[in-house]
Amino acid sequence: SIPDLITALTTAEQRAATSLKWRTHEKLLQKYACLPHIISSDQIYYCFLHRMLTIILTNNVLPVQKAAARTLCVYLRYNRKQEQRHEVIQKLIERKIIFPYWNRLRFLDTCEVIMELFSKSFFCKYFFLPVLELTHDPVANVRMKLCYLLPKVKSTLKIPTDKHLLQQLELCIRKLLCQEKDKDVLTIVKRTVLELDRMEISVDAFQKRFYENDLLDQEKERQEHLLLEMEQLEKEKQQNEGRSTNINNKIFEKKRRDSKTSSALAKNITLSVPGSSSATSAGKEDKKSKLVRSQSFSTQALHPKYNTLDKC
Repeated sequence: SIPDLITALTTAEQRAATSLKWRTHEKLLQKYACLPHIISSDQIYYCFLHRMLTIILTNNVLPVQKAAARTLCVYLRYNRKQEQRHEVIQKLIERKIIFPYWNRLRFLDTCEVIMELFSKSFFCKYFFLPVLELTHDPVANVRMKLCYLLPKVKSTLKIPTDKHLLQQLELCIRKLLCQEKDKDVLTIVKRTVLELDRMEISVDAFQKRFYENDLLDQEKERQEHLLLEMEQLEKEKQQNEGRSTNINNKIFEKKRRDSKTSSALAKNITLSVPGSSSATSAGKEDKKSKLVRSQSFSTQALHPKYNTLDKC
């Protein structure tokens, strides 16, 4: 019944997208976040994930775009294949270059959801530097949204592991303070600088004040590593199945060849037996013909002698 469910869900989403009821479309996309608990990650990847990307890029309604971005992040969170995850991450990072500028705003919204759903190390590995690149964005609204997001970005860092990322963040803030020409953005930058100075960065060592947040982050990281291990186990299982099928095919081919050779030998034996009997019969006939010839020669040789004796 799962293929019928997938077709019904895709048709429902297309009808909601073509209708003018954007609130229905938004609620439907929010509910689609429960699909990883029902169907496999491959089915989600091929049927729903790319659809969420197109909604984020093409839809004009902001709540619908945000709902699609959150559902996309949930799909990415529960995806089991590393190649598919890398592909989606690459598309998300490339999308921030696409014009118009609101694609970059949606990219920042998506990064905010990723910080909520994924571990700190995941965000720092894939999205930290692409987010900081938007400090040079030509649109003031994008820079403003980035400034609001910078405290959350800083909270994903761990010292001393992410020391180089902290240096990059400080460098970007200095550039914003020195080069920013828009007054509104500059005031927000100054506020964020004060907020960032008050912030305390979590250290890799255990600390009581960050106890709950660290535990949550460790749980997220553990689940991400578990997904990678499951993917590795599935690959090993497929390789072992492939090897066993190859061995079975080789055994089957060997048996078939043996049966062919045995049948060919049996045919040769049956052909050789009647041939020998015919050869013996032919030899007997030759002997008989030789005897007949010898008898005829002997009679021909004796007849003239008898004739001469009769005459005498």
